[in-house]
Order: sequence, then structure tokens, then C-alpha cells
Amino acid sequence: MFKTQIPLTFAQHRDLRVFESNDYSYAKGETLAPLVLDELGDIAREYPIIFPDNQSDLPSALLGLEPGKNAYVADDGRWLATYIPSSIRRYPFLFGSVEQPEGEQKRMLVFFDPDAPHLKNPSGHPVFTPEGELTPHMQRRMQFLENLQKKIPKTRAAVVALAASGVLAERSIVIRKSDGQRHQIKGLRVVDEKKFNELTDADFNALRRSGALTLLYAHLLSWANFRQGPIGGKYPDLAAKAGGNNAPFQFESDVLDLSHLS
Repeated sequence: MFKTQIPLTFAQHRDLRVFESNDYSYAKGETLAPLVLDELGDIAREYPIIFPDNQSDLPSALLGLEPGKNAYVADDGRWLATYIPSSIRRYPFLFGSVEQPEGEQKRMLVFFDPDAPHLKNPSGHPVFTPEGELTPHMQRRMQFLENLQKKIPKTRAAVVALAASGVLAERSIVIRKSDGQRHQIKGLRVVDEKKFNELTDADFNALRRSGALTLLYAHLLSWANFRQGPIGGKYPDLAAKAGGNNAPFQFESDVLDLSHLS
């Protein structure tokens, strides 16, 4: 989504307006949405949850099975799920750090995408007051960003704990369509249930104390969303193959092979 990120300043953007819309066409090319622990309950009901292979990355809701195709955005821009991930809703703003001289703490600034459709409508909400303060509408947006930012370290710590326990395994998703086209999604990790079940009591309790078990169980339960909702509807053969099974797919040779999708 973020094609460009520039710092938000009153001097340069005093006339900026942000228009709130239910059109999510700006996210139609997104296939992953990073998430935080506080939204796990909502995410797990409607999205498969995966872990990118970069240790510092957040867990993510899987939005699509083909590059550049978000199954949760309809042709008219509607979002096809009840809950919309926070990383989608924050657009076109986000927090970012700015490098400081050595020995000084990094400085956090608000960045935005100047090409976002939210900023093109003249009837949008002003971002700044004439005096250079954030408007009440923008203050609410900033509070949302701040709350989201505060939840990131705890979420990353849970991912690190899972990785350290050895229960995460690298996987690829391979889709072979009936017309011969082949797509592969690489660079993701999932919980290996065999390894999880083989944890010692001490290692299991360490995961429990870390707070990572909530994330682990939400991830395992979320795989039912391959059988239902936007992904199941977009790939009916996928839903049929998974029908009736508690674990919709078996991982073999480190590949999740979704063959013969229409």
C-alpha cells in the first residue's frame, strides 16, 4: 500500500485533508496484513494466520493466495470480512523512526503516503487547525496509531518465543491451476504440530509464561479459514478438498500443495 512515505509536518502539509471511505481498493494488491496480539480473536475467525520467515516481522493475516490478489477486497472496493486488520485501517498514516546522531534515541515521526486516495478528496477532514495543532479527527487517528505501536513489541516477543521453542517450520504454498499456471508463496512459517506436541513440560510452560500460546492456538484455529469466507469462496476446489477435516491440509516436503484449483 505504502508506495511513498514522507514525514507529516504543518509547514508543508497545513492544507492536507483526509477522507474516510469504505472503499478499500487501495489494498487490493495486498496479500499479507501484519497483526498484533490484541486483534488475534477477530483475525482468527476470518483469516488464516502465518508467520513471515524474518524473525523480526509480525505475524500476518493471509489475504490472498496469488501475488497481488487480495481475496478480501471486492471489485467495488468493499471489504469482504467483518473485521478489518489494523494495519489496513491505519493507512495512509504510520509511525516511523528517524535516525539520530550516535548515542541519541531514535525519534518517532508520523509518516504518510502522499499518493493515497484518502488525501485527494477536498471534502475530507482537515489534518491541522489554522494554529498548527492536529484536529480532533486527526488526534483520534494518532491515538489509534499510538495504541497500535505500543502493542508491537509484545507481539514480536511472542513470535521470538515461538521461534526459540523450535515449533515454527518454513513452508511454501503452491497453487497449480487447471490451466497449467503455477503460483508459489514462499517465505512463511507455520506451527509444526508434531514438534509442538513433543515439547517438554518445561518448554511448554516457558511458552505459556511468555504469552505466546494465545498466538499459537489462534494460528492453528485460523487455518479453517481456507475452507470458508473470501478465500474459500474464491477457490471452491480448495474448500472442497478441505471439507470435513480438522486440519485442512497436510504439509509434505515442506510444501502446501493446493493442486487443481479452478
